[in-house]
This record gives sequence, C-alpha cells and structure tokens, in this order.
Amino acid sequence: MLKSLSATAALCALIIPVGIAEAMPMGGSYTGRVESQTPQPIGPDQIRIQQKATGVNTGPGTPLDGATVQWTETATLTNGQGPVEGLITFTTPAGSTSSTYRGTVTTDAQGRVTATGTYRDKSSTGEFKGVKGSGTFSLAYVSRTDFTGEWKGDVKLPAQKASKR
Repeated sequence: MLKSLSATAALCALIIPVGIAEAMPMGGSYTGRVESQTPQPIGPDQIRIQQKATGVNTGPGTPLDGATVQWTETATLTNGQGPVEGLITFTTPAGSTSSTYRGTVTTDAQGRVTATGTYRDKSSTGEFKGVKGSGTFSLAYVSRTDFTGEWKGDVKLPAQKASKR
C-alpha cells in the first residue's frame, strides 16, 4: 500500500504544472474622461446613455501601473439611477487585459454621480495572456466629463512555463 501511495505521489508531481498560479490581491486607482456620449430617451424620466471614456491606471508595484484605460459602457437610468454595464481594457507595452463589468449608477440630490459594481476578466494579450480575476470597482464624477475611481480584486497570473534545459 505504501508503495502504491508513493507511486501516486510521484505521478501527481509529474502532472502538476510548474508555477501553479495562485490568486493574489491586486488593485489600483484610475482617472478617466468621457470622450463620447450618446444619450437616448426611452421613456418618462428614463434615458439610455452609451459612452466611451479613456484614462490612466495607477497601481505602484503592479503590472498595470501606468496602463492606458478604455471604457465602453451603457447605462440605463431612471431619474438618474440605474444599471451600468460595459467593458474596461487596460493596455501596457507588455499587453492588455479586458474585463466585463456590471454595476449601479447613483445620482444624489446635489447632482453628484457615483457608480459601484463588480468586474470579471474576459480576455488578455501578451504577457497578460491567461490572466483570470474578478473584483469590485467604485467611481465618482468630479465634473460632467471627468471621474476618478478604484478597483480591487483577486488576480490569478498565468502559470510559468517549465524550462526545456
């Protein structure tokens, strides 16, 4: 029996890839500016807004520090409140990673607009190929077109390939 367990352990050691990817916390903050916006009235006190924005991510010590950020989203608002969903892409010289997101937009009595929600990685290129993760985000508009925000979550970096030496 002991011999069988040792053989099984040895077989498992051969099957497990080198550098198993472990989820690790990661986050950053960003600034953004709405570049285009298409509002469409859809009913009394209701509007659907499609917009695109660009910005920069800050995350010292992370692979996405200094990344260019692009958002494409749709918000459906009733009296300034409602769901938002879209795609966010972080691009660096080493590659890019895109995530889908969903959340809620809220406008307070003073007209301040905020949003919170969740994201999940969808695709990636270059050195980020194979990245998986999910987490939360929040943002607040500081003017009609400019906003700041934060994101945090758990990211699983791709496993490293074994050397052929």
